Amino acid sequence: MTPGSYRAADADRDQVAEVLNSAYAEGRITLEEHHERTQAALEARTFDDLTALTTDLVPTQALPLHPSAPDQRLVVPEGAVTDSDRMSTVMSTIRREGRWRVRTHSVANNVMGDIKLDLTQATFDAPVVEVTGTQLMGNMVIRVPEGVTVRNEVTDVLADTSISDIGEPDPSMPTLVLKGTNIMGDIKVRGPKKRLRWRKARN
Repeated sequence: MTPGSYRAADADRDQVAEVLNSAYAEGRITLEEHHERTQAALEARTFDDLTALTTDLVPTQALPLHPSAPDQRLVVPEGAVTDSDRMSTVMSTIRREGRWRVRTHSVANNVMGDIKLDLTQATFDAPVVEVTGTQLMGNMVIRVPEGVTVRNEVTDVLADTSISDIGEPDPSMPTLVLKGTNIMGDIKVRGPKKRLRWRKARN
């Protein structure tokens, strides 16, 4: 049996996912290509299946059996825009997750709805980003990478804003500043979810 015919492990799929995430963040593949290749990695059975997904992104070489994930560049000022990212919801849900860009300034207005922002795989337009807005009887959950500094400047009115499980601040990581007014609502900032393993494709 050739090396490429060996069965791929979850750790090998994780490595390919990290390569694809980095390639998308750097603008080397489109969002559609990222989705297609990530799905193919999820269904890959052998090393050859995985290698084909990254041959135009990294030098051709055998995949290590259990590699460590490469460092992810969180702050990517190239391509940043000056306009604010505006999110508004009334008795509905807004969700941002996966690979997306966190602008320097975001406005999140929430009336009796839910806003869920997962920044754990996002890239930041600047070292310091700000999320501000007005929340009325709504819920907001923000997940941040470990080491991110979170500065709470929210005004709570019969409401609660809590920050926990985000790890020790790392000066090399971005800073998230929360501003605005929270009226009878709930804002939670948490660290990453426990990492889920890839599900192997089944016949």
